[in-house]
Amino acid sequence: MKMTLLRFPIWLLLAACAVTGASARSNHAEKDGSATRLPVTTVSQAAAQRFESGMIHYENHRWNLALDDWHEAIRLDPNFAQAYVWICFTTADPAEEAHDRAIAEALLKQVSPGDQLLIRWMAGFRENHYVGAIAAMNDLLAMFPRDKRLNFLVGYWLYRQDQYEFSRKLTMRALAEDSSYATCYNQLGYIYSRLDNIDKALEMTAKYVELLPGQPNPHDSYGEMLRFAGRYDEALEQYRLALKIDPTFYISQKELGETYSLMGKEEQARKEYEKAIDQAPSEGLQAEYLQKLALTYVREKNYGDADSAYLDSAVKAHAMKQWIWEARAHRIMAMYEPDRADAMKNLDEAMALLAAARGKVAQVDLDEEKARILCVRADRKLAAGEVTAAQGLVAELEKMASSSSTVNTQRIYHGAAGTLLVDKKQYVDAIPHLEEDIANPLSMKLLITAYRETGASQEAASAAQKLREWKVPSIEEVLASDSFTSDSAKRAHN
Repeated sequence: MKMTLLRFPIWLLLAACAVTGASARSNHAEKDGSATRLPVTTVSQAAAQRFESGMIHYENHRWNLALDDWHEAIRLDPNFAQAYVWICFTTADPAEEAHDRAIAEALLKQVSPGDQLLIRWMAGFRENHYVGAIAAMNDLLAMFPRDKRLNFLVGYWLYRQDQYEFSRKLTMRALAEDSSYATCYNQLGYIYSRLDNIDKALEMTAKYVELLPGQPNPHDSYGEMLRFAGRYDEALEQYRLALKIDPTFYISQKELGETYSLMGKEEQARKEYEKAIDQAPSEGLQAEYLQKLALTYVREKNYGDADSAYLDSAVKAHAMKQWIWEARAHRIMAMYEPDRADAMKNLDEAMALLAAARGKVAQVDLDEEKARILCVRADRKLAAGEVTAAQGLVAELEKMASSSSTVNTQRIYHGAAGTLLVDKKQYVDAIPHLEEDIANPLSMKLLITAYRETGASQEAASAAQKLREWKVPSIEEVLASDSFTSDSAKRAHN
């Protein structure tokens, strides 16, 4: 089967970054043509104040407090479109997201041109209208090129799509408007960490702490950079300092669990995760943290307790109407399950749960989780020697990974395609696919193999170092680090 690389529509993003002030001024006339920031459109001054308070909380990663403010803004002005769209973009409640997204879209004809573009970008992405959403995002940036918050927010969204260089450019553009815009230093820290420049990441997050020493998130972020650097004890100190500033800052409580788990202290990690589950302000976060706790048993290779914990998380996710997390529990179980038949049953259950969730969950979440399930199924087929069946699944993923799909879906396809090609020993063809799946340790491990087999020793060494230093807990990280450690030991012994 011929494999063709699918690419993220970079030209759209380049257009956004190349916007000039002159062209923007000619396009952004909301009313009098003088606005330099996206206006907040509401009939209530009190609602505008609560909305602004929510945006500041959002910048400081106080998402639960942001949601509280936006809910109040809507109570004060039931037609406040921006508040609705930010709730649907931030909430972990699928029903609330669908409800508020529908209201925001229903208000399209009543709001300003800037509001319309914001809704088309944010709501369109969640509905998996990817190209249209990016086009709206670009038009919004062109309309308000000097809006520091807008540049930061688009940069944050791009970071979450793993578009690190574009995110950095927009974040720097925000800082050019205000060099003391603290949240940008936080964002740059994470960007540089993903670009393998941990010293620069530490520098940026230290600046973030300097600018906002009394907020918990700067210490949390600095702690995470220390964790990425392997400085676990210092990281723990920063998380505890964040919790001292605000004992309800559940993110740092979760990070304590993450760090102890990476240290191999799984029992302590579970204690910290249990506290995080109790503190979590939403059922979506509770569902997420339940599965983080379950992962500690996989890291211990205690698969019986892992099964019990994941099944418990699935039951609780169902009760909380967290449909994606329910399906995800079964998909993850299939990834570590040694028995092929049981793994396939879990994948069948995961797919059935997704089908039942259609209409209840944003389409982008359904499509991305379906792609992950197909990828795991292809892996299991390859492990069983069923190459033809695996090829069919990769072909299905290729259809899903069209130019209008999300970056995550495209990268899942590339990871599956690269895995198939490595299995066929077509290492040269596998490399560009695996290089696309940059945030997946399992693809990274296969990429190391492909580099070695093609004589690219320097690239293999660099990728191996990156895998050794990967400090983002996930099922892929656990499975890759376990097999990578075993492979490394075998090579050292030989």
